[in-house]
Amino acid sequence: MRSPSPSVAAPEGRALVPTQMFDRVTIVGVGLIGGSLGMALRARGLAREVVGVTRAETSIVSARAARAIDRGTVDPAAGVAGADLVVLAVPPEQVVPMARRVAPHLQPGALLTDVASVKAEIVGSIEALLKPGGGPAFVGGHPMAGNEGQGVAAASPDLFEGTVYLMTPTSRTSRGSVERLAGLARALGAIPLEAEPAEHDRMVALVSHLPYLVAAALMGAAGAAGPAAGPSLLGATRVAGSPVAMWAQICRLNREPIQEALRAFRKELERLEAAITDGDRLDALLEAARRARLRLGAPSKGSGKG
Repeated sequence: MRSPSPSVAAPEGRALVPTQMFDRVTIVGVGLIGGSLGMALRARGLAREVVGVTRAETSIVSARAARAIDRGTVDPAAGVAGADLVVLAVPPEQVVPMARRVAPHLQPGALLTDVASVKAEIVGSIEALLKPGGGPAFVGGHPMAGNEGQGVAAASPDLFEGTVYLMTPTSRTSRGSVERLAGLARALGAIPLEAEPAEHDRMVALVSHLPYLVAAALMGAAGAAGPAAGPSLLGATRVAGSPVAMWAQICRLNREPIQEALRAFRKELERLEAAITDGDRLDALLEAARRARLRLGAPSKGSGKG
């Protein structure tokens, strides 16, 4: 993994105020992530115009009322026309079909990105759609932000503050395109970080997909004792309240890395079970876990789904 080149720091004692980075940004899918992005773009003055593409006219009304977009359309081709940044914020299994639909309508020099938490299959498929050269460029993106809410009603303009914004360039990706997306991440208050698509999927399977499945398993194990839950169970299983359809898609698209993560977790459970049985290593294992968690620090405001 690597971090892109840092942005220029503001003079000491003065805040670095983001300036307009894009003329027109089109967000396809104005839900939790897409809506939060639109809110942040508008609140920070990062785009002259934010266009939302939704499935229903009623969603346009909701997105405008939430100040997530300036205008909206249900026609993806019309929505991306003239945009210099297009963000596909649709569910993971819809990213590639939507990319196929909008690709012929992207203007030369436009930057296309997505926010899905699975990358290898998506990046390979979208890169195959776009011709290298002066046409639109694609950079896979994945903001490690979210919450258990759903839709633009759960969106927030500061969702990305202090979070990691993963980017997955390949050998075909121009450095200029990566820096454009990294610049946007910084302007949103996030920390850009690069990883190869396959590396991304292995890493995120451990730090995002596995915790969701563990939370689901904890709820299953709690059973009838659930109503007596205290802060430990409630905090550890918060993500289990996220929309099931999205997580089912993630599990299908990232099956093998998730299975590897589950095997690694099973081994850790076996180590703990053995340590509880003989008692000699339990303190050391728990202390190692405690120190590792302390090194991660406190969760950011936008942490959640990831």
